[in-house]
Amino acid sequence: MLDQEDNEFVRRKSIATFNDLSSEIIVCILKYLSVVDRYRSFFEYDTRLNQLVKQRTSYSRKALDADILRFSTLHSWYKLPVDDGGMIFYIYPRQGQEAYNSMTPTNSSDLHWWFIRNVYELKFTDERVSEIVKRHSFRLTPFFYHGIRNDHRNSSSDDRTHTFVGGYIITMCRFSDRETLKQWLQDYYPEHVDRILNEKSSSNDINKACTPVFEAEWIRSTKIIRDAAYAVWEELRQLEDLNPLEIKSISW
Repeated sequence: MLDQEDNEFVRRKSIATFNDLSSEIIVCILKYLSVVDRYRSFFEYDTRLNQLVKQRTSYSRKALDADILRFSTLHSWYKLPVDDGGMIFYIYPRQGQEAYNSMTPTNSSDLHWWFIRNVYELKFTDERVSEIVKRHSFRLTPFFYHGIRNDHRNSSSDDRTHTFVGGYIITMCRFSDRETLKQWLQDYYPEHVDRILNEKSSSNDINKACTPVFEAEWIRSTKIIRDAAYAVWEELRQLEDLNPLEIKSISW
């Protein structure tokens, strides 16, 4: 017959803890949690959970696309150069949404993607993050801007088109550098160069002439940003001790 001490030992052994669960069950639980909740709840608990969270967690592609679209409407896009393929940018994941500016902070606590355009700001509290982000740069041009105005002049909804606003500003702001813009258009979009640069009508007409370039640059830019984000995430995931929620850049 078991004494009191033996009974207590048997009772404790019969109580299952979270750590007694199989890896398969824990992975199923993770599927119901956001990236932020996974890292907050389970990362840095023990080696097994660290590995499960790291290897079974990816960023939201939908959230990345939303951050790309948001960024494309925030930047002073018309100031970007077109020579050398555009201005160099970098991207990295971070908890919280990048603010419009210092006057309009955001309250989002989800995982978002932040953009850096100044190589001198490419410094993080963890030097390993700096090296990874630096390896996956990309270039953007003024035509990355994604402001769209619907054109409702056609009566049939099927025939309605959209026009990217900003083409007029790009061509006017670059009037002193018109040869550079012309060369870039000839290199990448030769079929549109004459119509864009020789358009003498209203700003709306110039915007419409630029629409094919806006559309093509948006598709191209979105792809290269997605590729850069994927590459950065995969390399960060190899750092077993790194919590992406704790990535912080150093302000200069």
